[in-house]
Amino acid sequence: MSSDSRRPRAGACVTCRSRKRRCIPTSIGQACQLCHSLSTPCSLSVVSRPRRIDHGPPPTAENHGANASESEETLGGLASRQLCTELVHLYFRFIHDIPHTVFHEPTFLRRLSDGNAPIIHIYAMCALAARFSDNPVFDDTAPCDRGRVYAAEAVRLCQPYMISPSLETVQAFLLIGYYFSGESNVDGKHIYIGLARLHAERLTCSDNSNAVYQEEYRRGWLSIHVASHWSAWDMAMEPESLAKGPDFLPRIDDATWRSTSAELLTVNNVQDALRCDMWAQMARTLGIFARINTLLRRLSRDMVSFDEYRSQAAQLEASLDQWAENLPPKLAWDFGNLMLLAGRRLGQIYLAMHIGFFHFRQMLFFPFLDARAARKSGPNQAIKCKDSASVVSSILQYSKNIRDCELEYFIYGHIGVVSSCVHLHTLLFSDDFRELSMTRQRLVSNFQYLMTVKSYWPIVEHYTIHLRTFQNSCRDSMSDPFVLDNWMARFLTEHSSLLSERPQAPAQSTVPGTPVAAGRKNGPGNATPALLPTIEFLTSQQGAGNDTSGAPEEFAQSNDLSRLLHDQDITEEALIDSALSWLLDGRYDSSKVTPT
Repeated sequence: MSSDSRRPRAGACVTCRSRKRRCIPTSIGQACQLCHSLSTPCSLSVVSRPRRIDHGPPPTAENHGANASESEETLGGLASRQLCTELVHLYFRFIHDIPHTVFHEPTFLRRLSDGNAPIIHIYAMCALAARFSDNPVFDDTAPCDRGRVYAAEAVRLCQPYMISPSLETVQAFLLIGYYFSGESNVDGKHIYIGLARLHAERLTCSDNSNAVYQEEYRRGWLSIHVASHWSAWDMAMEPESLAKGPDFLPRIDDATWRSTSAELLTVNNVQDALRCDMWAQMARTLGIFARINTLLRRLSRDMVSFDEYRSQAAQLEASLDQWAENLPPKLAWDFGNLMLLAGRRLGQIYLAMHIGFFHFRQMLFFPFLDARAARKSGPNQAIKCKDSASVVSSILQYSKNIRDCELEYFIYGHIGVVSSCVHLHTLLFSDDFRELSMTRQRLVSNFQYLMTVKSYWPIVEHYTIHLRTFQNSCRDSMSDPFVLDNWMARFLTEHSSLLSERPQAPAQSTVPGTPVAAGRKNGPGNATPALLPTIEFLTSQQGAGNDTSGAPEEFAQSNDLSRLLHDQDITEEALIDSALSWLLDGRYDSSKVTPT
C-alpha cells in the first residue's frame, strides 16, 4: 500500500459513518473520496504542514501602502476596488447586525468610498461575504470556498498587530473568528475570539470621545460576549460571567445606529421613538442562555435529578417569559411588527432576536420529550418545546420569503437542526393527522432552508450529519432516543463539535415496567396536506423585488423534496429518511423511498 493513502488513525470518517458508506481515501491521502466529491472537510484527513509566511516588519503609517500593494499582488483580480466594494456591501446586507454588531455602517462606507477604510477589515468582510456574490469572477468557485483567499490575507495582515491593541484590531480579530467558525475550525475561532477579548481589555470607552468610537466599543464588547458564549460551549468550557464585565450594552438605538451619520450621532438626542434597541434586548438573554446550557449538561451527567431539572427549568422559563414581557410593544413577537420593521430594514435583527429566544425555549424544554418526563410532568412542557420549534421553523421561512430579512448565517442552521429534531419526535410518536401534516411541512421547510445555508457555510454539513446520527438513533434504538444523555446534551449545546455515533442505550425503559418506545407510530401518515398551506405556496410568497431566487437545479431539488408532502403512501419514518438523504447528498431519488 502506498504511504500516501495512509490515515492518521483507522476507521471511517464522520461523513462516511453517518451515511454508512465505505470510507475510501483519495490517491493523495488528504481526504476520502466522498468528502472530496462533496467539497467538505474530512475528519480523518492527513493535515499538511502549514506553509511559513514571512510577514516582514510590522506595518506602520508609512508602509501601509506597500502592504496594500502586496495584498493586491497576492489576490490579483480579487483585490479590485470595485469587487471589494461590492463584497463589503454584501457583508452589511447578509452578515453585519445578525451574529455581531461592531461597525457604524454609514461611517465605514464613507471611509471605504474615500479610500480610508482599514484593508484588514475590507478583506475580512470579503472573506465572510464572497459566498453571497453572483459576480462572474466567482463562477468557477463553490460559494463556501470563495472567501478563503481573503481570509488568508486578512490573517497575514493581522500578524504584526498581535501586540498592538486598538479598536480596529478587536474588530478584525472578531471578523476572522466568525469566519473560522463558519469553516468549522473550532480552534481558530476560539483563538481569534480570545485575541479580540484580550485586545478589548486593554481599551476603555474613554480612549476617544467620539460617539461612533464609543458605541463601536460597546457593541464590540457585546459581540465578543456573544461569540465567547458559543465558543466556550464548543470547547466544553463555561463562558465567563458577564456581571463584572465592562459596559457592553449599546446606548444608541439600532435604527438610529444604522442610518444616522457620524456628525449627527449622539447618545442623548437621537433615540428612536419606537425603541428599536434589539441588540440591547438580546444582551439581556445571554445569562439565561448560559444557565440553560449548564443545566442541560448537569442533567446529562446525572449531576441533578430530573425533579431538580424540572424545578430549575421552571425558574428559567419564568426568566425568559419576563424578558419577553419587558419588550417594548413594537418589539414583541408579532407578524405585524415584523412587517413594520422589515420595511425599515430592521427585519433581520428582529428575527435574529426572536429566533434566539425560541431556540432557548426549545432547548430548555427538550428533555421533556423523554417519555419519563411526560409521566412525571404531564404533556405541557413537551408541547411548549414543540410550539417553540414550530416558531423557529416559521422564522426561518419568513427569513426566506420577506425582503431584507435573510438569516443565511450558519448558526441558524444549528438552530434549524434542533427544531427539526423536535419535529422528528412528532412524526414518530403522534397520531394526530392534522399535527402530522403541519409537522411534515415544517420539517421539509427546515430542510429546504438547511440546503440553502449548507451551500454557503461548510459547518452546516456537520449540522446535517449530526441530524442523521440522531435520526439513526431514533430508528435503531430500543429505548427512548429523546433521553438527554451526554451525546444529546453535546448535540444541543456544541454546535461546532464533531460528534461520534451515538452510543446505544440498553433496551429497557427509563421507567421500570414500561417500554418507553412502545408508543412509536409505524402507520402511514394519512394527513391531508391539501387542507393546509403547502411548502410550494409558502416558498412562492416572495416580494416582487426580492432577489432571493435560486438556480433552476435548486428549484428542481426543492420540488423533489416537496413531493414527499403529498405522498400519503409512505410512512413518516420513510419520509424522514428520504428527506435526510436529500439534504446530505443534495439529491432525491423517489425510487428509493419505501412505501407502506
